[in-house]
Amino acid sequence: MNKLTPFLKENKKTVLTLLVTVIFADIIFLNKSSDLIIFSVLILYSVAIKIFNLKSRLAFFISLFLLVMMFSSYLFSGTSVSTEKAAVWLILFLAIGIIQQWRE
Repeated sequence: MNKLTPFLKENKKTVLTLLVTVIFADIIFLNKSSDLIIFSVLILYSVAIKIFNLKSRLAFFISLFLLVMMFSSYLFSGTSVSTEKAAVWLILFLAIGIIQQWRE
């Protein structure tokens, strides 16, 4: 763990980009909902909060982007699996942002 933390701190943008990419790939490309993906990304994001000292603004920014994604998915496909997944991710990141704001 001592060697992993400095490596992660050097590659902060890459780690955060990877997490966001996994979220959007889950929404767009996967047809089934998987709790394993959801909980693994949430655990990795909570670890990233500790390692990188992330602020709640980032979680709210991701939530805003998820809201736009959910709205556009609803406009083009109506109620679909991708719209529901975007709504689930939106609620989860809003909850993370609220809890994180409360702790700040």
